[in-house]
Amino acid sequence: GEERAAQERLAAAWAAAVRRHDRGAAVASFAHEVVAVVGADGGDPDGDGGPVHTLVKEAAALFAEHSSVRRTFSAGVSRTVVSPSRLPEAYEQALKAVRVGRQLHGDGARAHFDQLGVYRLLSLVPDPEELHAFVRETLGDLAADDEPELVDLRRTLQVLLETNLNVAETARRLHFHYNTLRYRIGKLERLLGPFTEDAHLRLNLTLALHVLRMRGI
Repeated sequence: GEERAAQERLAAAWAAAVRRHDRGAAVASFAHEVVAVVGADGGDPDGDGGPVHTLVKEAAALFAEHSSVRRTFSAGVSRTVVSPSRLPEAYEQALKAVRVGRQLHGDGARAHFDQLGVYRLLSLVPDPEELHAFVRETLGDLAADDEPELVDLRRTLQVLLETNLNVAETARRLHFHYNTLRYRIGKLERLLGPFTEDAHLRLNLTLALHVLRMRGI
């Protein structure tokens, strides 16, 4: 069908792009992904202008040339490995990178495993239920999505943490009056504890919000 034809075009685009740079590279197409194993020659392979960045751009251009419908693909890049025995580990890293990248940045995202920051650490927790439990314990009622008022309060908390508790900047971003935001901060502290004074609590809240952003990974 149409999906299979698109997958075949994607595999062909990757094969053509990869072999321009490394004739010994391996490219394999599966049901919903294309896996490429490409030689690395040192330097920063995923930096702007680096070989991985160039490969993704070339593959995307080739894919677009032969597609009547605009489609995009997400790309995940592993760390460089020095032994074939490490390829399964590299594959898992690339898979985590593509999933996290797509969740955070949408379709067409490109992500390197080493550039995921805290999301890399969170993605390595083997039991997702532990992450979910941490969110529930840390955010309490704010972890739910079924009450618009609580979701709105969670957004206020997120911006407060992003601005390092800068009340004026948070009010500007959220289009709140200063006094309205002060009222919301009081409400948040009644729900969560004194996060404006407790750096450890702020760290836990920030991590819990990151886990929520990773939902579905």
